[in-house]
Amino acid sequence: MDNITFAVIVFFLAFPFGFWRVKSKFKSRDWMLAIHIPVVFIILLRIYNKVHYHIGFLWISVLYNVVAFMSAQYLAGLIYKAFKKNE
Repeated sequence: MDNITFAVIVFFLAFPFGFWRVKSKFKSRDWMLAIHIPVVFIILLRIYNKVHYHIGFLWISVLYNVVAFMSAQYLAGLIYKAFKKNE
């Protein structure tokens, strides 16, 4: 699995948690969980990727993953706020 594919998977994994994060109170327990639960799944996916595809650690992949994660959280927040405004 290449870096771009992995970043796309990270994006779609973090996206629903972005909706949860934006509905939670800032720095509450739910807000923290919405940010950190997908990180656990991303780490497990990275371990799976290393074991089955023999792809080692690359710094550029960390950059792709961080950008994908943050953009998924941000985009989910924007979409939630847009739908909330239309109600």
